Amino acid sequence: MDFLPDLATETPLWLALLTVGVNATVGAVRASVDDEQHWDIVGLATFATLMGLGGGFIRDVLLGNTPVESLRTPWYLVTVLGCIALVLMVGPRLRRIAALMNLLDALAVGLFAVSGTAYALRAGLPVVSALFVGTVSAVGGGVLVSVLKDEVPRILLASTPNALVAVLASGVYCVAEVASSRVAAVAGIAAAIVFHYLSRQLGLRTHRATGASAVLFTREGTESAS
Repeated sequence: MDFLPDLATETPLWLALLTVGVNATVGAVRASVDDEQHWDIVGLATFATLMGLGGGFIRDVLLGNTPVESLRTPWYLVTVLGCIALVLMVGPRLRRIAALMNLLDALAVGLFAVSGTAYALRAGLPVVSALFVGTVSAVGGGVLVSVLKDEVPRILLASTPNALVAVLASGVYCVAEVASSRVAAVAGIAAAIVFHYLSRQLGLRTHRATGASAVLFTREGTESAS
């Protein structure tokens, strides 16, 4: 399998910048469409930066990998700045390519999850700790933005299983990494994309945590069994 790139630890720069750019764009859009708080350019830039780079910051800080990787080259911040400019110019039109943004968002979650997990395993952390690092890497940026917006992060509420997508990607990577880290990276990202689309196609939502049923899913529009 040497023909496969190790997407977790040797991520091509273009792919890393693409995933950062998608998250940065989502963060900037969240600021621009917020009618309750009128965020200025500093607020929009902060949202874009936290969404784009926050997960990587958290991963590197947890692993003691400093200075964080996204600051060792100018291209990550340049990408965030480009996404800010894009949203300022054509923000409303981005909704017309929602399907593409949805795909890239799933790709970003998978890549952040497997890279965080891979870095943690290579740092000698046990599997359960690596799963934690991978999951936090994937969802950390969104959580930081929600905190700034004075919102409860959606991953903490009964909603679409976004955080569980990251857990699944990290888990698949851990299992497959025993055989090949290259195959594991591809498998983890693919699992994130498939589960992301499957959960939305089926309308899956997490249960309210009132009992053992919290570990199950419910269909959107149906009553929770709890």
